[in-house]
Amino acid sequence: MRHIKELVPLLKKGNIVAFCGAGLSSESSIPTFRGKGGLWEKYNPEVFATLGGLLSLFIFSPKKVRDFIVEFYDILLSGKPNYAHYGLAELERKNLLLGVITQNIDDFHSQAGSTEVAELHGNAYKFWCLKCKIVVKKNREEFEKFIENLKSKQSRKEIIREILNFMGKCPSCRKRMRPYIIFFGQSLPQDELKKGYSYLDKAQTLLCIGTSGVVYPAAYLPYYSRRRGAKIININPESTPLDDIADWVIRETAVNFFKIILPILNETFFRHRRIRLRRKV
Repeated sequence: MRHIKELVPLLKKGNIVAFCGAGLSSESSIPTFRGKGGLWEKYNPEVFATLGGLLSLFIFSPKKVRDFIVEFYDILLSGKPNYAHYGLAELERKNLLLGVITQNIDDFHSQAGSTEVAELHGNAYKFWCLKCKIVVKKNREEFEKFIENLKSKQSRKEIIREILNFMGKCPSCRKRMRPYIIFFGQSLPQDELKKGYSYLDKAQTLLCIGTSGVVYPAAYLPYYSRRRGAKIININPESTPLDDIADWVIRETAVNFFKIILPILNETFFRHRRIRLRRKV
């Protein structure tokens, strides 16, 4: 506890960037794909996590794709942002946090109120046009209705039509949109990567939150930040390779960390504002 509180002077200086992984979403009851109870225990990632495998399955066995989509979104829609997501949004509102770089696709950062978010692996609520690079986002209610409709579809033709109609067409070129999710073997979206590096170029402190530090190329980013002189705080209940470059290793979950640190930051923030107001008077 005392060790976490010692970080307050550093965090009060601002210029913070958060680099977030699956451990943050697991506290919102979203199992990690690779972990116990994750989807890759039931679905072969070489098929369901690759674009070629999924497209082939969609053509020849659309019921399997339907089952995967339904199970994935049932899990996703049952979750919601946790205290750490709201904590990061609060740091942004206080102008202490420059932005969030996330490897998660659950949209929880935006739902919690963060506006500066680089989504390295995409977003499960978005679709995009590969030609025009236009991105369209649908809300939770639209997805809930889609999943309920998809559950009732049984024939191959019905399933394919329901999925294609929901993805829609590009408003510009009218080509079919595709999920804005980065599959295995694909490059990270350059606009999002560029945004992430723009945060890191200004960062004085990097919070690594719930990330294993082994999923590349995203895992290079903390090392880039370290080379630029940022202080690294690794927040994870488990040991990770990022421990080796971290200035502070916090063996806590993200929620516990923010429950400790945020009230202290709020107290010092508002005390500072009261002092300024008194001086003006």
